[in-house]
Amino acid sequence: MAYVVLARKYRPQAFEDVVAQDHVTRTLRHAVVNGRIGSGYLFCGPRGTGKTTVARILAKAVNCANGPTDKPCGVCSSCLEITSGSSLDVLEIDAASNTGVDDVRQLRENIRYLPTGGKKRIYIIDEVHRLSGSAFDALLKTLEEPPPHVIFVFATTEPLKVPDTILSRTQRFDFRRVSVEDLMAHLRKIATSEGLTIDDAALLLLARKADGSVRDSLSLLDQIAAYAGETIGEQDVVKSLGLVDRTFLMDYTAAVAAADRKQVLRLTRSLFENGIDAADFTAELLDHLRTLLIIRTDSDAVSTLSCGAEELAELQKQAQFFEVGDILRLMKILVDLNGDLKSGLDERLLLEVAGVKMAELESTVRLEDILARLNAGESVQLPQPASSKPDQMRGSDFFPPTPPGKAAAPTVAKTVVEPTGLAANLQYAGRNLNLPQVQAGWDSFLALLKQSNPMLASQLRMGEVRAVQDNQIQVMFYSSGEASRQLVLKPESQSIIVRALRDHFRALVTIRFDIDQTKDHPAQAVEKVGQNRIDPRKLVEQSPRLKFLVDKVDGEIIGIKKLPSQE
Repeated sequence: MAYVVLARKYRPQAFEDVVAQDHVTRTLRHAVVNGRIGSGYLFCGPRGTGKTTVARILAKAVNCANGPTDKPCGVCSSCLEITSGSSLDVLEIDAASNTGVDDVRQLRENIRYLPTGGKKRIYIIDEVHRLSGSAFDALLKTLEEPPPHVIFVFATTEPLKVPDTILSRTQRFDFRRVSVEDLMAHLRKIATSEGLTIDDAALLLLARKADGSVRDSLSLLDQIAAYAGETIGEQDVVKSLGLVDRTFLMDYTAAVAAADRKQVLRLTRSLFENGIDAADFTAELLDHLRTLLIIRTDSDAVSTLSCGAEELAELQKQAQFFEVGDILRLMKILVDLNGDLKSGLDERLLLEVAGVKMAELESTVRLEDILARLNAGESVQLPQPASSKPDQMRGSDFFPPTPPGKAAAPTVAKTVVEPTGLAANLQYAGRNLNLPQVQAGWDSFLALLKQSNPMLASQLRMGEVRAVQDNQIQVMFYSSGEASRQLVLKPESQSIIVRALRDHFRALVTIRFDIDQTKDHPAQAVEKVGQNRIDPRKLVEQSPRLKFLVDKVDGEIIGIKKLPSQE
């Protein structure tokens, strides 16, 4: 027996089987039950949402041997003929192939004949917007006063091209795109029926790719099943359909945010080496930026996004890299690129130019924000050095005790450093930095600072950049980095660091130093003696000579390493 594709095998045969079009099926069922069946219907909506399918179900509901009924039996001769497409009383006409006025005149001649076996003759005209203007005119009188045994059902994906004279003579039903959640549920049910094992991540990719079309989703599932067999994973979907991996989109967006032109070009080269279509990548990146725009604009709409908790956390983090204006301008570049890709020019060249253009894009800054920042900075003074007793800042009076049953949060002591002399840096006031930009340029900044002050550069290297918000850079030191933190908190050190930061990043930045008591520095080597850890700070306190040496060089012990002879 010949294989039947899933889109045909699982085509709905009753109103209740139609996916996510309850507003249409409910109205039609009530019309059939109450005897209020119209003479003309217009079904509008995207492809694959059930327009022709519902027209066939309506025809069965009207002509069923038990009907009219909202639950056609599906086993009588009329139902079976409509299902197989051989019914003489249900005629499906493709308007794309029968566009002329002569075709409509022939139809007008045929509608005089009574049904052969059913109660009504149903004319289903697909893609009705393709009819010519004269064909529409020839149809008007018949549509307004059709014979009592005739029902017209028009289906179209472009209702705006249907003349108002036709719209006014029909009942219009708008079919909606099927949501990702409904598509996933439908695909999961069919996969179970077919004996396929498919994970949620793969279902999510399929549902997204289908773009609201049930037919497209089943065709894709057919294709994936042929590629992967009975067990389907996320990577099977990515490879077989040539999709853009979500991680790739994240990396590309991070490279754009960091203004890393080299990385953007490397990723573009990788895109073409893996055979991913440029138009598909542009569409995926546009959708990715749309998600960031929603997160950045309306935090309440986050729950409507179709993504897992882990992916959502990454998206929320990445959304903070851009202002709303930045995302809008990036999307404008991609929209222009989408049009340019249809021009026939070299796709790789167009993608590389657009990528570099996005990486070169300066951050959006409003004039009132610049003035507010400058006005606020005129009266800000450098803070006094922090207390020489760090424990006072990390004590129970500074942080409330952890509630019972909850894990202790990282203990953080905060100091915010604001620069002086903002008027001298007015040329930097219009640039906003984000975390990827600072992280990408941090090593080169430390190299620059090392030329003028090697000691400060080495102390800053003991910390890591954790966040950037409103041009304030947060540097986090680890549990053993209190000495380094105290050193960079000195007023003269702060002045040097902030001046170097502005010169390097060309932005009006501030810096803040925190300490995380719950983490050790990655380079810190700690040796265990029995079950006890050796604490370098206690070792310094117990050895006056070692303490003198550390104070003399203004240094810090970050770990203890066992000699080879002791191993």
